[in-house]
Order: sequence, then C-alpha cells, then structure tokens
Amino acid sequence: MERAQTMQRCDYLLSQLDVLEAESVHIIREVAAEFERPVLLFSGG
Repeated sequence: MERAQTMQRCDYLLSQLDVLEAESVHIIREVAAEFERPVLLFSGG
C-alpha cells in the first residue's frame, strides 16, 4: 500500500481569530524556549 494512502488527510479551515491565536502561541513558546527568564508585560486597562 502506498504511503499516501495510509496517511490521513487533514483538511480544515481556521477562522482569522484561530490563525492569530495559533501565531501568538507559537511566538510565546519560541520566546520562552530562547530565554532563561522571559517576562510578559500586560496592561488590562
């Protein structure tokens, strides 16, 4: 059996908000992995 037939196909659409969320999580994980003591500043105002 060919490998292409055994692999599952993952076709799905992400909303714009899902894309932004995924990109944000990726950036935060990259920063956390690169620095010893990362800091996230937040202003809830």
